[in-house]
Amino acid sequence: MRTKGIIFLLVLFGIIIGLMMLFTDRWLEGQMESIGSSLVGARVEFDGVDFSFIRLHMKWKRLQVTNADNTWRNLFETAAAEFDLDLLPLFSKKVIIENLQLEGLRFNTERLTDGKIEKKKEEPARKSEVMLAIEDKLKAETAQMPVFNLQKYTKKVNVDSLWKLVNLQTPQKIDSLKGIYQQKYSEWQNKISELPSEKELQQVTQQIQSIKVDQIKSPEEFKFAYDQANQIYRQVDSSYKSITSLKSDFDIDLAQVVESQKSVTGWIKQDYQRALNLAQIPDISVSNVAKILFGDRVVQMVQRVLGYVGTARYYSEKMKSTKPEKESPPRLRGQDIHFSATRELPKFWIKQISLSGEAWNEMQITGKVENIVSQQTLIDKPTTIDISGTRRDQAALKLFTTLDYRQEVPQEKIELSLQNMPLSNVKLTNFALLPQKIQQGTGKLSALLNFTGRDFESNIQFAATDLKFDYSDKPTNLDARLVELSRSITESLTLITMDAQAAQAMDKFKFRINSNLDELIASRFKGILSAEIEKAKQQIEGRVRQEVEKYQKELEMLVAQKEQELRSQIQKVENEVKKQEEMIKQKQKEIENQIAAEKNKLQQKLQDEGKNKLKDLFKK
Repeated sequence: MRTKGIIFLLVLFGIIIGLMMLFTDRWLEGQMESIGSSLVGARVEFDGVDFSFIRLHMKWKRLQVTNADNTWRNLFETAAAEFDLDLLPLFSKKVIIENLQLEGLRFNTERLTDGKIEKKKEEPARKSEVMLAIEDKLKAETAQMPVFNLQKYTKKVNVDSLWKLVNLQTPQKIDSLKGIYQQKYSEWQNKISELPSEKELQQVTQQIQSIKVDQIKSPEEFKFAYDQANQIYRQVDSSYKSITSLKSDFDIDLAQVVESQKSVTGWIKQDYQRALNLAQIPDISVSNVAKILFGDRVVQMVQRVLGYVGTARYYSEKMKSTKPEKESPPRLRGQDIHFSATRELPKFWIKQISLSGEAWNEMQITGKVENIVSQQTLIDKPTTIDISGTRRDQAALKLFTTLDYRQEVPQEKIELSLQNMPLSNVKLTNFALLPQKIQQGTGKLSALLNFTGRDFESNIQFAATDLKFDYSDKPTNLDARLVELSRSITESLTLITMDAQAAQAMDKFKFRINSNLDELIASRFKGILSAEIEKAKQQIEGRVRQEVEKYQKELEMLVAQKEQELRSQIQKVENEVKKQEEMIKQKQKEIENQIAAEKNKLQQKLQDEGKNKLKDLFKK
């Protein structure tokens, strides 16, 4: 008994020593830095980590999270922080933090060392493909932002002399497209000619009809008929598969033809626009005015949010991809089936962060972040961010974000509100008819952005009140009419509002901006445009359409006619082959039924003969 007691004490002492060695501050610091760095894709550093094993309490003096896109700056850093965590998950190399208290949170701070980490292999961009595609569309929208040339308003337009300079390109392009279509249709006609001819189809039908099931008597005849039916079925099935494949390829090619037809509309617009450019007729639509004033800034804001959402979605997709590989065992061999634990914990989970710190321009912020987790499906909760801030000048900030990656389709929602923002020496626009700077005023901004899979919708509203402008950079070489126009706009301008929407649904992108300046500025511009210019614009558009309309109709007639001809030929062969397939299946069924009936007769005959033999045996 004494020996057993000593052994027990030694084992217990060994366990305690092992736990103390395992849960040292350095080990925990290394584990958290390793996990954080792998998630961020750049160095994550903890300084002064102090862990109490008995209290399950941790704190540190400083945390730096490197910006993976600029490894000499931190995405954010904190001063002192402390939190509680669960013990048992650490044995499985899982970090579960109960409540993290963060102080001294700051953003975009400089680093003393490069935060880049060595990667085992080249990783893709830390944004999802969907977000990158949307960003490309926003960049394209930026490239198409209208630019005003104010000197155009002082010139007159002679439509007749202008038309002599117009070189329409649409007719030539349509002729080239028709040549491509004709070549493609000839290729399809050759493919269709390789299908079974009417004579060949009739021969197959006659072969099917030649099988007379009711005239089959002997087993040899049954076998011959059965083999013949199977051979015909394979022939018919092969023909049907060939037709199906050809029809599918034809539909794909036809869809490409229809899609390429849409280019004609673009060519017409390009011809029209070239003519207008020669005439220097400006488009002063309301939407153009709004885009000139606010377009670049709205696009930049949405792009910045897309960057954050794309990064979050990238890491979410990366976590979802780490699943056990599906086994494909050899035939007649067993397979290991993976079952989840009763309550499987994620590899990394911060249940709550209570934070305080400083944002831009001494904005003091507080808030909480809940459920930063490596895999949301394990806890069935989204990640949420709720932050508010105030400043001594009464400026206020509210931000609420939801990142939901529990389903196959990711969802993100961002709500932002800025109130009582002082507008002092804020750049307004480069538009020559408006002051370039706001000298004094108050602004407010609200934004709502929703992302669902490939679709997204963003709505941004901005309002500036109590405005005073800085006229020091105002152009001095304006035409007298434009100077008068600028003065009338500025004198009536005490409020600026803007409402912008950027959205994508079913891969269709939409970008719109409205402002109270739209009607004000557009109406002033229209006031100085002469009726001569408006009439010239209509005449140019009419001449362009008149010239290209006949070419467009010829192309549409060609596409419709050839589609009908080719599809009719394919359908005729397909209908006949389907009919043959039904006939041969019926023949196979009749043969099988007849064989089964003959088997039953033979079995009954054998049973009767056996009974008779038994009766004769008992009589003896």
